[in-house]
Amino acid sequence: MRLRAASFSATYLNPESPSFLSKLMTTDYQPIDCHFYDELEAAATQRRRVDLQYFNDLRQLCLGSGVIKTFFIRDKVEFMQLKSGEEIRLDHIIRLDDKAAPAYADYPDFSSGC
Repeated sequence: MRLRAASFSATYLNPESPSFLSKLMTTDYQPIDCHFYDELEAAATQRRRVDLQYFNDLRQLCLGSGVIKTFFIRDKVEFMQLKSGEEIRLDHIIRLDDKAAPAYADYPDFSSGC
């Protein structure tokens, strides 16, 4: 069976927690945990739809889902691209499905049980 790319849709939130804001103040790339990278790579290899929580370039919290197409580096910063074309910095990913990125382990889960 061939998997179909899910469309990506995001909901933007504006958290007011000081820990969110302090993490967002840095624009320098922070390498991600290698085990978390393995999780991302496995999802891409399996071409499975994933639920994501991440910060976009406007420093807004985004909730969405999609299929990871590829990984790439631009200006010494690692990104992933979804099948929809959306590009996400790897160090801005808070959660992949139900797994928190180690750098954001203390952040709340904003996913909805609906």
